[in-house]
Amino acid sequence: MIKNDIVRELAHFAPNNYPVTSAYFTANIKNGNHKIPLVELKKMIRYKKNTTYFKQLTEAERESVLADCDRIINWFEVELDTSKYISSICFCQNKSGFWKVFNLKIPLKNELVIQPKPSIYQLSQLFSDYRRYGVLLIDKSKARIFEQSLGDFKELFSVRENAPESVKVGGYQGRQERKVERNIHQGIIQHYKEVAQKMFTLNKTHEFNWIVLGGRRESIGEFRKYLHDYVDSKVAAVLDIEPQAPLNEVFNKVQKAAQTSRQKFEKELLERFENLKKSNQAIEGINAVLPKLRDNWIDTILLNSHYQRKGVFCRHCQYFDLSPGKECPEHGGPMERTQNISEHMLHIALQQGINVQYIQQSMEKYGHLAAILRFPL
Repeated sequence: MIKNDIVRELAHFAPNNYPVTSAYFTANIKNGNHKIPLVELKKMIRYKKNTTYFKQLTEAERESVLADCDRIINWFEVELDTSKYISSICFCQNKSGFWKVFNLKIPLKNELVIQPKPSIYQLSQLFSDYRRYGVLLIDKSKARIFEQSLGDFKELFSVRENAPESVKVGGYQGRQERKVERNIHQGIIQHYKEVAQKMFTLNKTHEFNWIVLGGRRESIGEFRKYLHDYVDSKVAAVLDIEPQAPLNEVFNKVQKAAQTSRQKFEKELLERFENLKKSNQAIEGINAVLPKLRDNWIDTILLNSHYQRKGVFCRHCQYFDLSPGKECPEHGGPMERTQNISEHMLHIALQQGINVQYIQQSMEKYGHLAAILRFPL
């Protein structure tokens, strides 16, 4: 599965003399002509060849981009296994041999971007919209742990029988029976402890954003006594479901719980922002955020999903701004136009270790963009 540290890795990509071609594309459509997506991809490439940006590239740069496009077309036409995946994200820079591809089971917004660095805006948004879940199903003797990420589920751990069977044994005034029952209860407790430790270990290695517990209420209530406090703090939902329920039923319930958890998370995050704004430790609007981003003042960026704004950037360094026609203060040369200044903000933010959170609900009153500062103004 794709881990979200890949976004940070791409944000630290060192620019060179050649552009990077980034393609987000859904290649598999249900109940239709599978050649249609490929035709759409080729149209996108033809459009990019006619843009001002492409025409202003040097001959060597254009040759590299055209080779990128051929490599991407071949991937979607020949190499991608559409029986397993419906979409891919490709990053290509032919001259340096740079090539990364990620296959997904969820649809993407079709997009082709040519710029000095990989386009990570849509990828980072995917990790925000599709949180990484740990899903644990448990009863008194069995347990299964799954990872859910970007629409894909993977089983990480399974134990089929981890506690003694309940038996009835006679004895003097029932003492033997009570002893057996105590042993059975101790076996169940040991099972819970072992599963709790496994969940703690998996949470460290897989970095779950949230955790969903599933099972009978009485089993979950007892099990949580042995769950590490840090892991328990990530529990976003508890599903009252039979541990042996079909996985489709389990995952459908997880998706519904995820939306509720998302709404709660955003509400709490915006409440924190409002409280910090009262103490001058939070700002809103792109004109307020950009200078503080350049000066490394920001702790957390709150970005409305799908928010984009035109701007300008310098291809030789990381300087960017809103005003067209400005010269780069570092190089003195002309700035180039971009349709999405958020893309350039994102690269800087991730390099600075800033926490970037996409907000699905309306942020119009904040100018679609806000930030929590490291220190009060």
